[in-house]
Order: sequence, then C-alpha cells, then structure tokens
Amino acid sequence: MKRIAALLLALLMIASSLTLFSCATPQEDEKKDDGTSEGNQGTTAGDDEEEGEPRLPLDLPEATYNGKEIHFLSWSANGQREVGNGWIPWEEVDVPDYDGDPINGAVYDRNGAVEERFDVVITSEYVDVDGAVLTTAIRNNHTSGDDTYQIITTRSYEMKSIVLENLMYNMFELENLHTDMPWWNQDSVASFTFGSALFFAAPEMLLRDKGATATMYYNDKVATDYGVPDLYAMVEDGTWTFEEFVSISESVATSLDGDDVMNSGNDLWGANTSDDSVYFLFAGSGMKFAHMNEDGYIEYDFGSEESILFMQDIFDLTIYSDHCAHDKVVDLSDAPTGGIFKSDNALFNFGLVKSILDLRDMESDFGVLPIPKYDEYQENYYSLVYIHHDCVLGMPAVVQEAEAVSVVLEYMSYLSYYDIYPIFYDTVILGKSPRDEKSKDMLELIFQTRMFDPGQYWDHGADMTGIHGDQGYLRMAGTGNNNVASVYARFEKAIEFSFNQINEYIEKLS
Repeated sequence: MKRIAALLLALLMIASSLTLFSCATPQEDEKKDDGTSEGNQGTTAGDDEEEGEPRLPLDLPEATYNGKEIHFLSWSANGQREVGNGWIPWEEVDVPDYDGDPINGAVYDRNGAVEERFDVVITSEYVDVDGAVLTTAIRNNHTSGDDTYQIITTRSYEMKSIVLENLMYNMFELENLHTDMPWWNQDSVASFTFGSALFFAAPEMLLRDKGATATMYYNDKVATDYGVPDLYAMVEDGTWTFEEFVSISESVATSLDGDDVMNSGNDLWGANTSDDSVYFLFAGSGMKFAHMNEDGYIEYDFGSEESILFMQDIFDLTIYSDHCAHDKVVDLSDAPTGGIFKSDNALFNFGLVKSILDLRDMESDFGVLPIPKYDEYQENYYSLVYIHHDCVLGMPAVVQEAEAVSVVLEYMSYLSYYDIYPIFYDTVILGKSPRDEKSKDMLELIFQTRMFDPGQYWDHGADMTGIHGDQGYLRMAGTGNNNVASVYARFEKAIEFSFNQINEYIEKLS
C-alpha cells in the first residue's frame, strides 16, 4: 500500500510539473481554492482549471487567527535594505504596495490571499548577516522569549551556529508543513535534515536561493570571432565537460597588447574566474564535500584521492593557468569599465543566475551554460546553490503559536510554487535577460539540477574555521600555497572533530 501511495504521489507531482512554467498575466481574475473568483491586480491563485491541469491538493485547516502578525526577519548584507541588483535582487516575502513589477505584483497578491483567508498580517524587516547581526537578533529573540519573529530567512552560511545553539523549531513536528511536497525544494530538505529534525529548508516561496545557483556565461562575439564550437550542442549531447572547457579556454586566450604575455585586463582571456569558481566546478563534477546518510547523519566525502586530485586541477586552472584571469593573481586594474567579460576580453565568465541582472546592459550578446561535468560518463549536470548568497527559512523555537504560523507558511509556499516561481522564471529571468532561445533551455536545465552541499554549510557556519572557509581553499590564491593535499592534511583533524560534534548533536536529537 505504501508503494502504491508513493506511486500515486509521484504521478501527481509529475502532472503538477507539467504546469509549473505556465504563467498568468496581470489583471486576470484570481481563482480561490473553492473555485470562486475575485478581482485581482496580479496573478492567479488556486486551481488552474482553465488550463486543464488541477493543482495538487493542499491539506490545511479552516482557521482564522484574529489579525495575528506573521513577522519575517530576513537577511541582508553590507547595510542594504532596499530591493535592487545586490544582495536583495527580488523581494520574496512582503511588499508594501503593488508597483507594476511582475514579482512585486505576485508577492502582493499572494500575501493578500493569505491574509484574507486566515485573518493575519504579514510583515518583514531586514537585518545584516555581516558581523553576526542577524544571528545575534535570533539569539536575543530566543533569550527574551518574546516571540518577536515568527519566521527567519538566512543564508545557509549562517545555519550551523543557529542550529547547534537550539534556536530553531523542528519543522517535522508541525503537522501543517508538508515538506515532502514539491513546493519545498527536496534536495534542501534532504541536505538540511538532522536525523529526525529539520530546522531550515528552502521552500519555493524563496527566490534568492534560485538566484544563488551557479552558472556560466559565454561571450557570443568572442565565440564567433574565434570559431568556438557550438557550446549548446555540447551541453545537449553530454560532452560539455571540464576537459572541453579547459581546451576551449586555452584556445581562445591571446595577448592583445603586443608583449606576448597574459598579464592585463586588455588581453583576451579564456575565462574570468574567482575564488567562488573553485566550488562551482567541484560541485559541477557531482562531487560534494559531505552528504547526509539515510539515517540523517553527516558523512564527509572529501579526502578521497579522486576528489583531491580534481580539486588540485581546479585550483591550478583558476589560479595559476595563463588563460584564466583571477583578480587576485592578475592585475585587472586596466580592464575596461564593467569588467573583462562585458568588454569582450573574456570568453567565459563564472557567476550566479542573478548575475544576469548585471549583464543586461552588455553590448555584445551572451549565452548561458551549466557548469561543465567531470567527464562524459557523468550522467547529470549539477548546479551548486551557493552558501554566500542563497536563502533558507526556519521558525524560531520560541514561537508561541507554531501551528498557526506553519499554516500561513505552508499556504504562502503553496501559492508561490504555482503563482510566483513561474513568473520569476518566465518573466524576470527568461523574458528580459538572455539574448537567445537556447539560453532558456540552459536555464531550465540549471534549475532542474540545483544541488545543496551539506559539507559547505555544516563544515563552517559563521565561525569560518574549516577547509572550505577563509583559511581553506577560498583564500588559497592569496597565500602562495597551491598544494591541495597539504591544505587538506592541515585541516583533516579539525574537520573530523567538527563533524563528530555535529553527529553527536544529531544523536541527542534522536
């Protein structure tokens, strides 16, 4: 019977996915869950009967909460509080008013539907993660027990200290949160589960975790001028690999200033790289630093001969090759305004999905690619959700009406899955940004292959002490130490201690 039920759920989820990318236009009537309609400024919300594809059922109580405030505490950085192209590219939680922007309108209408159905008021504020300001606010909220914040959004980067201090509610204990449903990212649920506890996850109502997905861009003018093969065809036939990326990058790199040395922002580089590129390429190979096993304990994966050798290849490529421009190795101060990719001085550029927003004013056409595979035998592409820019969500342990809050959160996530994510995908990312149709296929592939790596956020939280932190690979470019195995040996004991600590905590939870 369990297998039959699982099969039925899988079929429902597949049917649902077929309608995921349908997108309602502004000024349509909103469909309520009971099938009735009401005037609406933005998107549809409820059963999509007109499209002929029913939505998955949502099991929530018929309840009213007498004007209860549902207050979100959301992360920001560098003092940014306004929505823009930086740390908060899109507002996903709350907007003050409808301003005509597609996402703004969808969020406004979703919150209106939630507030009306359950008689609540949704509010939010931003707090810096820098200097542990956000973490301190959560601690203070916990100590006072005054229930100031009902929902917390933070980067996964900060999760470790928050979780190990017992500051968060176990979401598996809330019967109204259906974290096995498609409006909760299932890889995030699996990666964040501690034994029988889930303190954070990434529901589809969040957009910044999608914007924080690793990708690559290529300059179409450079590709055309230098006879680069059809990159999209390589992706589609499975031959877009690390080796091919290196080969093409090497073939394009050319000294343009007459000194036959690759040392300037005015030369033509194969790729523009950064510290982050190391992680993107490692994850693209399908390798993780750690995983959560079937019992909910963390197991460290890095340290095998294959992983260390590949990490060394990545490091040598991004830091010490003569065809990749790393800003800590090459002096790019003479680069044209906007950087070497925008000025046609680099074929490839590593970035995040949200980087598309910064490329809209680029004069030359550009295309979008997934991170290359390790080799042709690797079945899938993998797109890392990056811990420094992503967004995850949880409920503080001191919330006094947890079931009421969970009802609101579940309904927000449900409506977001059907009404906001398609607009984000279709209108904001696809409709306005890439310059060719194939890029849309590539972005769809990237979103389908998003991956969270438990080894990154459980190895280091705000303390940044592990091999993947400031003292590890992320800062090797500035140390002069280019031996990956020696760095691993230096941190091996600390990593083992850290992971044992986590597993002891998981043992106590069970």
